[in-house]
Amino acid sequence: MHALKVIAALALIATLSSACSSGGSRAEISRNVASPLNEDQRHRLYAAPLAASDSPLDTETFKDVCQHIGVFDAAGKPNDQYMAFVSQHVDWGMKSEANEFRHEINSKDRARQYIEAHLSGR
Repeated sequence: MHALKVIAALALIATLSSACSSGGSRAEISRNVASPLNEDQRHRLYAAPLAASDSPLDTETFKDVCQHIGVFDAAGKPNDQYMAFVSQHVDWGMKSEANEFRHEINSKDRARQYIEAHLSGR
């Protein structure tokens, strides 16, 4: 059931962000190279705020995470990489590693702890 909530949230995010304009300069939307993450780490970090809140799209944490992984611009809006990332995230969500990760962050508190631990080194 949790997987369905995550997929539904991703679909909602994709729909909402397609209506947004990136509006930023190339410099604003460049990926955060000071803190390079591999793809699995990016997807885990993206999944955590989705599990940490009933309304993740409305949280500053979600925006912070999206900026950290390079899919939101400096103004906190989806950039030109966001839609491709969300599509890849849906694929990632079907993998066994994603299921294992969902068990790791199986409560809102554990999801928040994961975010705090992985954003604190910014």
